Amino acid sequence: MEQNACLGIYIGTDKVTVVLAAKAGAQIELLEQFCIAVESDQEQGFSFNATAQAISSVCQEKKLRFNDVTVAIDSRLYRQQVIHSEFSESKQIAQTIKFDAEEAIAINAAEAAVAFEIVSKGISGAEVSVFAITGSVISEIILALQNNKLDPISVEPDSVCLRRLIEQGSFDEAETKPIYIALSHNKCFIISPPSQQGNAPIRAFLTDAGQNKTAMLAREVMLTAVSVPTASHAAKIIMYDSAGSIIPSVLSEQTSITVETFDSTDVVVTPDGHPEDCDGLDVLIAAGAAAGVLVKSEKVDFRPDFMPYQGRKATLEKGIKILSFSLIMLFVALGVFAYLQYYRTNSYRNRLKDKFKTEYSIAMAGAKFSKGSTALRKLKSEINRIKDVKSGLLSATGEDSVEAKLTFIFEAINNVPKNVDIDVEKISVTTKTMTLTGSTSNRGSLELFGAVDKHPKLVKGAATYESKEGRDRFRLTVELNQ
Repeated sequence: MEQNACLGIYIGTDKVTVVLAAKAGAQIELLEQFCIAVESDQEQGFSFNATAQAISSVCQEKKLRFNDVTVAIDSRLYRQQVIHSEFSESKQIAQTIKFDAEEAIAINAAEAAVAFEIVSKGISGAEVSVFAITGSVISEIILALQNNKLDPISVEPDSVCLRRLIEQGSFDEAETKPIYIALSHNKCFIISPPSQQGNAPIRAFLTDAGQNKTAMLAREVMLTAVSVPTASHAAKIIMYDSAGSIIPSVLSEQTSITVETFDSTDVVVTPDGHPEDCDGLDVLIAAGAAAGVLVKSEKVDFRPDFMPYQGRKATLEKGIKILSFSLIMLFVALGVFAYLQYYRTNSYRNRLKDKFKTEYSIAMAGAKFSKGSTALRKLKSEINRIKDVKSGLLSATGEDSVEAKLTFIFEAINNVPKNVDIDVEKISVTTKTMTLTGSTSNRGSLELFGAVDKHPKLVKGAATYESKEGRDRFRLTVELNQ
């Protein structure tokens, strides 16, 4: 069958109507339908186990394939009452509705499933239509279906399911806002026009096969017009009569309102042949229950308040929660691991730094440790000095020794071009400076001064020279480059 088909089950006190429905454009297509009589136990009251088994058997026999199951409950199994709530928001109403319903319709809130919808809103709150069903009845239905692998996603009142289906085909009537009437041999629904801020009010009541239904409907329409403000302005009545017991023209004369016939084919596509024992109105209600999944619409569901649905959606949500928790724990573990690694590395670095400070003071003869990079630079400089000492370039006393200073001076002199004749008469060495006195060939003193400037360890200080007897006599002061 269809991949996205839904099994809609309408549960009455004497009969169950089942349809297999799928979305077909703007309509609901009924792929299969059948009815099963409900076996009631006079001693134990309502019993649904045998009926659920029968539904499962027929589905297996017909090889029906569907993704979801929805249920509509007959109005004889639940109570409905319009009550006033001081709140106007659904979330706030949901917190107090059971207590309000307990007082209004005399139910035990702890042992009942309650659903509601907002009919209209005002300054002082909202008018709320409350639906309540005994806990034993709904638990009997849900458990029986679950035991036969038919766990329903939602369990709704039949009147809400019928209204949902009718609203699917009422787009052309949005401006006129008519009264809808759906009638069968034993029940009747009157759907009034909706208010600006609420759902369409619904009245559901039982009928008798032997009564004059035209007169009964005329009376109930007048009563609805008086009790429901939006119904008093309705321009016409659109009626669905599965029993064919009402003549629209006669009802129109008695109510002074235009009466038209509701064409179910506008919203429901039915198979060529259908069981004669299935009432047309019951089929529409079962299709409306399935439409709760097939089309986007509001639900008036008993299940969230009593034995919440734990099917695929709940399993998916639980899986997402478990995955989210697992990811959180993974990230926490990674964070702890990264922190431990950082703490361990930082601990090693601090111990190494403390050890470096101690050994630096020893290696540098009590020098004060200020900064790692500075200490490293000084250590490298000291290592280079030691290498120079070992190679004979410096004495053990270092660059400040006389030998080192003279070595630097002679290195600079040797870097003077060979064509310059240099005669050094005297070299005076002090703790800070060296003074050279002598003569060079003509203009050679400038070459000597330049060679000193270029030496990395020397800095040229005061310098004088004068030409005498064809030579430059010079006096040069040199300092070490610290």
